[in-house]
Amino acid sequence: MKLLSIGQFAARVGLSVTALRFYAEQDLLRPTQVDPDSGYRYYAPEQIAVGRRVAELRRLGLPLRDLTHMLSAAPEDAARILERHEQRLFQDFQAKRSLLKQVGEQLSGQRQLPAVELRHQVWPAQLLLSATMSADAPDFADAYLRRLGELQAQAHSQRVSPAGADFGLYPGGEYLGGPILAEVCLPVQGTCMGRGHLRFMAMASVEVAYTLHSGDWRSFGVTFAALSGAMAAAGHCPGVSYTRSTPQGVELGFLLA
Repeated sequence: MKLLSIGQFAARVGLSVTALRFYAEQDLLRPTQVDPDSGYRYYAPEQIAVGRRVAELRRLGLPLRDLTHMLSAAPEDAARILERHEQRLFQDFQAKRSLLKQVGEQLSGQRQLPAVELRHQVWPAQLLLSATMSADAPDFADAYLRRLGELQAQAHSQRVSPAGADFGLYPGGEYLGGPILAEVCLPVQGTCMGRGHLRFMAMASVEVAYTLHSGDWRSFGVTFAALSGAMAAAGHCPGVSYTRSTPQGVELGFLLA
């Protein structure tokens, strides 16, 4: 039986590598084998069907607890879970529709996205401590800071200094809707041991397209939408998005393949 690397498995099932790491930590979709030396994860071909089902249910926005139950539920129980989720989706739609109407009235018909300046830069190869997380939008900022605190404490315990500003990666532009799945990353100056859900990894050099955001995190979604439009006009295809605080302001951007 030939096992699939985490990258190969992610491409086959339609989930990001970050999402697979998170689901493994939650005992939802664990790799068949983990190399004890490198930490590389491998999946069996027969896990593809389960992985695709997880991807489908994730796209529906099914809560993690219900998603876990769905994978082993009897047909009648699975139907009840989906019915309850359908009711939640309808209630959420009604609430957002009402909010959209209020915002539209406040804008007096001016619904254009803000203009953004599309910039490019190349991130050098870097060493990172990272950890995945998931949180609803109202709780996201606090959850991010808690994860970052864990990374900083681990670096300090290893006597390794940070090498730059922390940043968050959002697979598939998932910051545009919640629950928000993210990988919190802390650049470090040297090799550092991971611990539990904290991982050490090497990130290759990558080109990014970004803009500087002037508002707070509550308006990230609007700026990301405007940036996506500017990238499309420039011939780019948005992929993994990121946020990073700099002295010039908060960078909102996308990694380019």
